[in-house]
Amino acid sequence: MKFRPILAIMVAAWCALPLIAQDYTAPDFSSDDEKQEETIPDWLVELSNLPQRSRQIYTGAFAAAKKAYAKGYMVDCIAHLNTCELYTRKNPHVWNLRASALIAQKRFDEALPLLEQVKAQSPSDSVLQLNYSLLYLGKGEYDKCIEVTDALMESIRYKKMEGLTHSLLFRKFLCRVMQERIDEARELVKHISPIDDSPLYYYCEAVFALIEGNRREAMKSLNVADSIYSGVGMLVNYKQAMTFSGVSDKYSLENQSSSVHEKP
Repeated sequence: MKFRPILAIMVAAWCALPLIAQDYTAPDFSSDDEKQEETIPDWLVELSNLPQRSRQIYTGAFAAAKKAYAKGYMVDCIAHLNTCELYTRKNPHVWNLRASALIAQKRFDEALPLLEQVKAQSPSDSVLQLNYSLLYLGKGEYDKCIEVTDALMESIRYKKMEGLTHSLLFRKFLCRVMQERIDEARELVKHISPIDDSPLYYYCEAVFALIEGNRREAMKSLNVADSIYSGVGMLVNYKQAMTFSGVSDKYSLENQSSSVHEKP
């Protein structure tokens, strides 16, 4: 029937809406592989062949999953995705979002097989690369995180995504800090200043303050960033990266250990 391909294309465009971070204004990150693919993916064929009511339930559940993820309700997000998979289990966008929710819960071992499934179908998918980057950061596999992050930054170099580029640069910066390669970390962000329209400067200053054992100064920098950027939804990527890297715990514990061994 003629309406099936049209429906499939419409659903593909809807389901390819990006999933970058919880309250980040996401760029158009439809899968490059799907854009180049002329044939309709199997999951879309299955979906377009369902009764109308089933398609409505599916698309409603997926929209609810994205909304739950955006609000930080990961359990609800996964529950809605379970509803989606009652109708088809072949949608890589569902796998990607489920992996995002699992990574947010630090359930890395459960997320990794899902990412491998997405990779098999869409190896250059940008959301996939973002998920890998955060997963490797959380697992402490810093060289892998940097490799993926560098590739992603290169792929968006000419797409006018400075906000995303800065948040990715922060991940790379944290990797070098956690590897105790502080000079390299400083070199990465030496061009960043307060006049940049980005939280990057303040978050890097906070990390440098932590390294020096000055938690009060670190909190001051974070509070400045919060006062400027909290209303425009730019901080989630930075806060998530800080948490996943463990940088606050690392340097807090190291500085406490140093103070214990200091002579009076």
